[in-house]
Amino acid sequence: MLTGEPAPTGPARRGAKPPVFPVAAIDDPALPEVLAELAAARADEMDADTVNRELSIARKAIGWWQRQGWIACDPTIGIERRPAPPDRTKALAENQIAALWRGPSSSRRKNNAKG
Repeated sequence: MLTGEPAPTGPARRGAKPPVFPVAAIDDPALPEVLAELAAARADEMDADTVNRELSIARKAIGWWQRQGWIACDPTIGIERRPAPPDRTKALAENQIAALWRGPSSSRRKNNAKG
């Protein structure tokens, strides 16, 4: 996000090399506005959880760099987290778990025999 380059997607994400970005460039006074535009564009391309995770990672790194004295500014100030869709997943109830274990016993025996 800080470099303005599109992030790799799909299988290309695994093993992708991060772009080179000089940490001192974070103190550029123009960066917060550019970064806000990039974050908005990214939010249009990706789901809210991905965008929020990337923003969180950037903020953690920026905070660490500030504590080291390497940078003074936080260009992510003013960029808001995206509202995430509600979590529609839920844990199985105890009776549902029991029903899974009571499933066809012949398939359990076959799987255990293979294991």
